[in-house]
Amino acid sequence: MTSGLGFYNASVILEAATDELDANVAAVSGATTAFFAISGIAGFAASPFIDRIDVRWFYLVGGVVGAGALSALRWVDSIVELYVFFGFFGIGFALAGLVPGTTVVARWFHVRRSVALSIATTGLSVGGIAVTPFAARVIDGRTLAGAGPWMGLAWLAVIPVSFFLIRSWPGDLGLQPDGAPQPPPGIEPEALSGATFAQAKRSRFYRLLSATYALVFLAQVGGLAHLFNLTTERVDKGAAAAALSTLAFASVAGRLLGGVVVTRVPIKALTSILIVVQAGSLALIAFASTKVALVVSAAIFGLSVGNLLMLQPLLLAETFGVKEYSRIYSYNQLFGTIGVAGGPFVIGFIRDLADYEVAMLVGSAANIVALATFVAAGSVSDARKTWMPANSAF
Repeated sequence: MTSGLGFYNASVILEAATDELDANVAAVSGATTAFFAISGIAGFAASPFIDRIDVRWFYLVGGVVGAGALSALRWVDSIVELYVFFGFFGIGFALAGLVPGTTVVARWFHVRRSVALSIATTGLSVGGIAVTPFAARVIDGRTLAGAGPWMGLAWLAVIPVSFFLIRSWPGDLGLQPDGAPQPPPGIEPEALSGATFAQAKRSRFYRLLSATYALVFLAQVGGLAHLFNLTTERVDKGAAAAALSTLAFASVAGRLLGGVVVTRVPIKALTSILIVVQAGSLALIAFASTKVALVVSAAIFGLSVGNLLMLQPLLLAETFGVKEYSRIYSYNQLFGTIGVAGGPFVIGFIRDLADYEVAMLVGSAANIVALATFVAAGSVSDARKTWMPANSAF
């Protein structure tokens, strides 16, 4: 739900707001930039508490705040009010989104964590498949003001249910990760192993991984936010909806496949390959002008989107453990938010300055720079040595 009404839906809201508020693409893109920026800051601000407080409370609060923000779309009739809406929506999105979600999965699964993360984060793409097209139809038929309360109701009806279905730690049910029994008294549970936040952020791998994902997300989220508008301009809204849904389907299939492949292929090599795939897909979108070409390009883009999003938390969990995972992930995500927040604005600005062809090529180039940064980060095994005792079996 957070992905379908937030992450993927940002592109739909952007297109609708551009038309309804009679604003240029760059101005509206700034509002989606604010959404992603505030969500990153809110996620990092909440992370120390996620390590100490029952994570279910974050889903509950995020459900209420997000639903309230969406319902308030009925009163948005200016660019300033659009920015205010996205600010509050960003807080709800963060509290019920990736930081608590990936934290819970990383705590509960160690042996086949990549498969667990790939299955859990499939919900992101399912949101794009099942929720975003519905939201687009409602917005198209009722305008943003009329659609807002319905989207808020859907958000409120689904997300707080997590309060009854999720447990923060395996220990809450007397277990260790992967269902193993608790160890004898006096032995630290495996779930608590890992680097501290201070140890992680001192390492070169962590710093350069943060820079890598800032660039990856700049291109990825910028492309996602503008795909609907780009396709509408070049073909029509039907083709735009098809391209967005195809991207989401490809993201699901690619992520499930990637979760298995990463158990057999070194995680750094797979991540590097997918950065190249994302660069190539954005270059294809830049030149695509027919429905078939845009849908095929979106499918390739989806393969990279789903996997790169899944590999970021997996890289961090595999390298630094889960002792202070929520802080380690959210701080890395905060830097990634620079790209997430800047992507829609940068692509929109370049589009207004030139056209979408140039804008998407800039996104492609950002991935090439990201690949160089990632290669310079060093290996996962070397990063582990910066905090892990020599005799550890981690």
